[in-house]
Amino acid sequence: MKAIGSRIRFIHALHNRPFALVWIGQAISSLGDGAYNTALAWFILLLTGSATAMGIVVTASAIPRILFLLFGGVVADRLPRRLVMLWSDTGRAIVVLLIATLAWLQLLQLWHLVVLSLIFGFVDGFFIPAYQSIPPQLVPGKDLPSANALNELSQHGSQLLGPLLGAACVALVGPASAFGLDGLTFVASAFCLLFMYPPAKRQAQINNPSSEATELPEKAKPASTWSPRSIFKDMGEGLKYVISSTWIWVTIVVSALGNIVLVAPLVVAMPKLIHDAYHTGVWLLGAIGAASATGAILAVLIVGQLKQIRWRGIKAYLSLVGSSLALIIIGIPLPQGSEAVIAIGAGVILGFGFGFFNVIWFIVLQQMIPADKLGRVSSIDMMGSLCLTPVGYVVGGILTDHIGPRLVFVVCGILAILLHLAALTVRGIRQLD
Repeated sequence: MKAIGSRIRFIHALHNRPFALVWIGQAISSLGDGAYNTALAWFILLLTGSATAMGIVVTASAIPRILFLLFGGVVADRLPRRLVMLWSDTGRAIVVLLIATLAWLQLLQLWHLVVLSLIFGFVDGFFIPAYQSIPPQLVPGKDLPSANALNELSQHGSQLLGPLLGAACVALVGPASAFGLDGLTFVASAFCLLFMYPPAKRQAQINNPSSEATELPEKAKPASTWSPRSIFKDMGEGLKYVISSTWIWVTIVVSALGNIVLVAPLVVAMPKLIHDAYHTGVWLLGAIGAASATGAILAVLIVGQLKQIRWRGIKAYLSLVGSSLALIIIGIPLPQGSEAVIAIGAGVILGFGFGFFNVIWFIVLQQMIPADKLGRVSSIDMMGSLCLTPVGYVVGGILTDHIGPRLVFVVCGILAILLHLAALTVRGIRQLD
């Protein structure tokens, strides 16, 4: 059995108990997120009948998340990342359980969702950079591909099962049950973090420059180093590093623009496309989400098993071109009997491209970014990539209500193809190996 496990590179990171605990907790939490997002989209559609309303709610969560990501990156490089994640999970559990309680009492209104989404986004801004930069603290460098592939597997596995679970909760009990489930998964994740401590041997390598270990904060810095001037200095160092690396800042810019044309159809227009154009129920929303997750899982399994991938920049961006083509397929009118089946198939292609790109990108960042800057660079990457997402939410909602969801999918897919092909004209991207 051990011989079989040694051949499956994909699961090597699970041999490290601290990483295994983090992974289990986040896999559970991500499953709840998948159920929550599906239930939320359907709840808002039934409550308001408007795609714009959905755009408002997700924007309310996105804005504070984006605004606090950079500060969250500084915190992740200064405080123990385990504790940052623990506090974040606790805060998110409180917010989501409050939403569930209001829904159970039939008191939940749109303004409640907007306010609580603002709080959720604020807490999320601290969690994301800590989570993205903690793997080098938990596993040796040779297992980073495995760790990132497993993280993506849990994320996309939740997108496979979560939407189905959310759709089942909505159909059988109601949206409140999905909200409550998500809140409890955050509690489970927090408990996993309570019993997780980074391995001491990883910290013993800190002072060895030739080591593959990562220098990471195990104790909070003195209060004097938390002055605004010191914090902004740390932020500036991270920004300076990003600007000096063409492959990083170009990808951030492309991701920022790409998220406008991706979130508009996938997050805002999808429920209305299914309801008004496909004339089907919430099951198809869950099915397309599950199909996308299946494609992403396939991509993650492939990348996690390979020992080395050449021409990573070219292959990663070509995978996004494939995802963009899938958007067009979902949006174009098709024969009524086959429309749902084709949309589900396109969902697999969509997810494969996203999954392939993401796992390669995180591996590249963790292998090429200096350890003491990884939290800040990760936060800048995420902040820059998401900074225009609210535009996609708002504009996507308005366009969906005015020109229809089909046209939104087709136009956004074409724009996404042109954007990702343009990125391949940059030498730094093509030479990313």
